[in-house]
Amino acid sequence: MYDTQFGNGKILAEKFQKEFSGEYEVKTGDVKDIDPQTVANDNPDVLILGGAIRMFRGATKSKKWLKRLDKALKYKGNNIKYATEFLTHGLPTDKVQGFKKRYHKKLEKASSIENVYPEILTARVKEQEGPILDSEMEKAQNYIHDIINWIK
Repeated sequence: MYDTQFGNGKILAEKFQKEFSGEYEVKTGDVKDIDPQTVANDNPDVLILGGAIRMFRGATKSKKWLKRLDKALKYKGNNIKYATEFLTHGLPTDKVQGFKKRYHKKLEKASSIENVYPEILTARVKEQEGPILDSEMEKAQNYIHDIINWIK
């Protein structure tokens, strides 16, 4: 799942999908378009939730979506075994640490998620509309492989 305005979050989600697709059935979608109840009904084993820092606000749409998902999962009596997240941003990486911690804490507080990966992927974009920096895409590739190894 991702939140995207200019397509950068979707690009990262599709990269995750491509890397996971050999062993797992992977669905992607924008939090604006996918009802959390639908995801709760599907009862996935893994959740990867993307967000964006915009106008110095950290992933508000994704955090609200997660809260609704947690409620829907509780109602169904379902849990997600593994979860992680990513953030796209235009700020220097050292300037996103507070956003990153608060976003990560939301995932950790979701009672219907059993295991949260301890690190969060941040991907810096060159300009507001992108693209994601090449070095950040390399970092994402390594992160994805770490996640795959973690859930095995």
